[in-house]
Amino acid sequence: MPDDILTIYAQAQPDKPGVIDDKPDGTVVVWTYAELETRANKVANLLLSLGAKPGQKILWCGPNSPEAVAVMSASRKIGAIAVPLNYRLTPEEALYVINHSDAEIAYVDYEHAPMFADLRGQLEKVRHIIAVAGNGQGPAPDGMLTDADIAAAPASPPDVGEAGGTGGSMIYTSGTTGKPKGAYRSGGGDPEQIGALLNLFGYRPDDIYITSGPLYHSGPSAFMGASLIFGQTIVVQRKFDAEDWLRLVDKYKVSSTFSAPALVRMICALPKEVKDRYDRS
Repeated sequence: MPDDILTIYAQAQPDKPGVIDDKPDGTVVVWTYAELETRANKVANLLLSLGAKPGQKILWCGPNSPEAVAVMSASRKIGAIAVPLNYRLTPEEALYVINHSDAEIAYVDYEHAPMFADLRGQLEKVRHIIAVAGNGQGPAPDGMLTDADIAAAPASPPDVGEAGGTGGSMIYTSGTTGKPKGAYRSGGGDPEQIGALLNLFGYRPDDIYITSGPLYHSGPSAFMGASLIFGQTIVVQRKFDAEDWLRLVDKYKVSSTFSAPALVRMICALPKEVKDRYDRS
């Protein structure tokens, strides 16, 4: 089984920051590439112990976070299909997507674990729920696994043979013309074409990428994945805030992002005195 791209970078640049979560309240979490690799391996091995297999769906739900990057990487490592759930959906809307996705394991941010607890009696296929990023917020709802279970899992790269890295993602449409539909994208692709496209964008290993918008959308998650391909540092903003986005760009000398036009307009509409505070020209 060839080494996963994250495993390669964890060996080549173990101390380089892989993911940075710098919250407005001053809380800063930095995972090096070695730490991100360890966390992703632990998540992957826990998923396998719960019965996950290559080609199966792993549903995840929550704001942008290092934990979200870890489960996306873990799913790739075991050849599973990552299914992001829009955390802004109503419980009724979320229930439809969860059941329709065929996922048997859900990986959920503590912030949204209560919704899953409320829906538990209506979940048709989900057998296990992992509540992550607790950070001292108290016990998870009854019956849910937690960060402690992830911590107890093996840190070695998961072994699924040639199936490793063969998964993909399934992102649901908004459902404006009926029920939401899952759009599957394989994790493969012509390496030469992908490389040529990223080189056209001017991506370099020393770029710093910041998430602009939620990773449950295809654009932000795809460009975040491209950052990992190049071994870049990723700054995750839990939820978009225009002024705090400028703070992060200034603090970490961010050089790359993917953004919807609406977010750019919000940044441009900030008062001049705010923008001047972070002017790097």
